[in-house]
Amino acid sequence: MCNEVSQCGLLGRNNRLIPLEFLGKSTVIRLSAVDSIENASEAGYVSMKAKIPSGRPSLNRNRVAGEHLRIALKMLGKKWRRDVEDTRHVLNWESWIACGLPRSPTTIDTDIREGIPENRIADYAHCLGIMPELFISPQTDMVKVLADSLSTDDGRTPSMVLGYKEAFPKRYVEHNRQSYMQELFALMNGVYRMHYVLQGVELIHRCTVWVYDVEAYRLLLRGRFSMFGAENEFNGNMFRWHNNLHVHYLCQNEMELGYTMTVDPLRHNLVKRRSPFWLKGQGLTDRGLADNIPIIFTYRMEMLPLPDGMTHEGLWRQECKAVLEQPFFPPGSPEHGALWAQVLSPDDLLS
Repeated sequence: MCNEVSQCGLLGRNNRLIPLEFLGKSTVIRLSAVDSIENASEAGYVSMKAKIPSGRPSLNRNRVAGEHLRIALKMLGKKWRRDVEDTRHVLNWESWIACGLPRSPTTIDTDIREGIPENRIADYAHCLGIMPELFISPQTDMVKVLADSLSTDDGRTPSMVLGYKEAFPKRYVEHNRQSYMQELFALMNGVYRMHYVLQGVELIHRCTVWVYDVEAYRLLLRGRFSMFGAENEFNGNMFRWHNNLHVHYLCQNEMELGYTMTVDPLRHNLVKRRSPFWLKGQGLTDRGLADNIPIIFTYRMEMLPLPDGMTHEGLWRQECKAVLEQPFFPPGSPEHGALWAQVLSPDDLLS
């Protein structure tokens, strides 16, 4: 009997079989009984003759992803071995650090040579700006995928990306990878009710904004406000730079060019989780008057829930009508006090 038992484990009290994988040097763990010694292997027990692994459990690694990582880093001109002081080293790459990728050159080299552990595949793919499915697929041509992503002369990068040699276009594309823009659009797609305060003016103006589409390297938005009795509709491009979102917008009269900045919600988890979702920011635009003095303003925009049976475009047009009917709230109006506090109170990222 002992010989039979020794092939599977140890027989404890009340005929309870203890698998070897649960036995330490001085620890005995009681497990539920099995019907017979013959059924022991089916219950997950190991043979006494089998080699028992020690140390950390082995990782399931994907060799295809490891090779794709090597190709990508080579194409990007990145280093990953010991010369960590080199500016081209991945440890000096903002996207690498932001994605929580390994800080040890030994670990990185192992991931490349032996394959990437399953729990790091998504992070590596995010850093490189590709979908995880492409990253692990043997059919993926990484040279082509990366070349398409990094191309800056195909007309997709907005025309405002000029000069600065290669620094600005390269960083712009790096900050606004396809996967990042898709994730940002999934969060921000919708119609917003905006209130803004011009510097030195006590009126609270209204505006509506619709983040309606995503293209290579940018989100697209439309907006409408009313000033001096005239409607002003504008189109804008939203893009990321470092930890902020920037918007360039141009009114349809082609006279007023504006610029706004706010935090990137994907870089601030507490902001991302706000419900309802809202953002605050600052803006600068042309005055549209003869003196040409720029206008500085502070704004708060909150996403509106989409009513059942209504499209985003329908909600957008409804808000445009409301802006036209009441373009601002003057001091003394019932809404003014609360809105004033909402717009001008500091955004501590904790609300």
